Amino acid sequence: MNENRKRGINENTNNATLLLIAIICAVAAWFIVAMTIYPSESKTITDIPLIMDITGTSAAENGLSVTNRNVEKVTVSFDCSRTNYNRINADDIRAYVNFDNITTEGKKTLTIQVDSDNGLELTNLKVYPETVEVELYKFEIKTINVKPKLTNVTLAEGKVFGDIKCQPEEITLTGPSSKLAQIAECYAVSEKTLTDLDTSYSGLNSDRLEFIDAEGNPLIDTQFITTDPATVNISMQVLTQKTVPFKVNLKLPSNSDFDKDSIKFNITPAELTIASGSSDVTLTDDPLEIPISLSAVDIGFSKEFSIENMLSGKNVKNVSDIENVKVTLDDEGLASKEISLAGEKVSLLHVPSDGYSYSIESAKLKVKLIGPADVINDITAADLDATVNFLGEDTSKNPDLFAYDVQVSCSTHNNVWCYNAPQVNIRKTAKEGSAKQSSASGNASSKTN
Repeated sequence: MNENRKRGINENTNNATLLLIAIICAVAAWFIVAMTIYPSESKTITDIPLIMDITGTSAAENGLSVTNRNVEKVTVSFDCSRTNYNRINADDIRAYVNFDNITTEGKKTLTIQVDSDNGLELTNLKVYPETVEVELYKFEIKTINVKPKLTNVTLAEGKVFGDIKCQPEEITLTGPSSKLAQIAECYAVSEKTLTDLDTSYSGLNSDRLEFIDAEGNPLIDTQFITTDPATVNISMQVLTQKTVPFKVNLKLPSNSDFDKDSIKFNITPAELTIASGSSDVTLTDDPLEIPISLSAVDIGFSKEFSIENMLSGKNVKNVSDIENVKVTLDDEGLASKEISLAGEKVSLLHVPSDGYSYSIESAKLKVKLIGPADVINDITAADLDATVNFLGEDTSKNPDLFAYDVQVSCSTHNNVWCYNAPQVNIRKTAKEGSAKQSSASGNASSKTN
């Protein structure tokens, strides 16, 4: 009985051992068959970083830098041997872009390349996406003037801006050359609210910098553009302003008692708004005078005068949007007349005491008179005073014969004047006993008062 039981146990043990050996042999046989018939297996790896390294490439040699791309990570699928299946992970795969033969800036579509860092063979290799869009730009430096731009500053009544300045007045831009080339102007923009400002103000920092192209449009794409400094200080000069009228200041001949109120001018514009050039300048209501020589006024007279010249030396500023003022003679009811005047009727005043005698050699001169039509027709040569005034003049270098202006006025009517002062020839002769000055006898020199 015991022997039968012992024999049964041994038989069961032998059977289990044989079964285990059979299973091991089957697995080994399957593995051998699988490795022979199916030697490789497909594998997919995600989130592999895309390397963007241009070092040592033609892109780097041409000063280009990668500024943008549309792919950060890729997915890779490949076939590998079953023995390497578990040995390959994301750290073993390198995804990159070849920047050789890239020499110009702009957008490029480049192929993504993949290889194994540990030298393992990858077959049937696929990458998604297959390409990447890359922006490459050449970075340069540009220096540009910066102008102030205030959006929310109002002034108190009677005040006006003087100088509005940026500090610094120049900034340095660094960025892609193609973008810098589009920038024609730069503004330091402040959006701070200041209301009823009545005194000068400094220490206002810009909120942003605005770039404008050659057509006056804001530059929208400012990515990768940096500025030095990043912030600009704005100072504002606030001045007192006043509107004053223009007035013609007629310059008369020394021998004239012409009635300035008898001649009228139209002035366009009639007034000008000015501002004090500094805080210690007090503006008055006095008109701005436009100097005009009476002898320069003819019928049909019209002339523009520079406001800048008129304000020169007055320490005031033109804050109107005009550069010139136009003066036109109101010649309604006026007429002109030419009269011949004998040379002997011209008087010499303030003759120099220089050892010379002076005499008029011109036999007669033509005089153009202007005045009211009902007066001018009755004027004759007898109504005129004609003088040559040497007061304050140095005639020592004049030749023996020279020309000089004649001042002509009407002694009988104070509303008649002479247009375009005529000239007479004057002879300079050494008095007896005086040393004759070196002169170019017979060559005329002219003098205009």
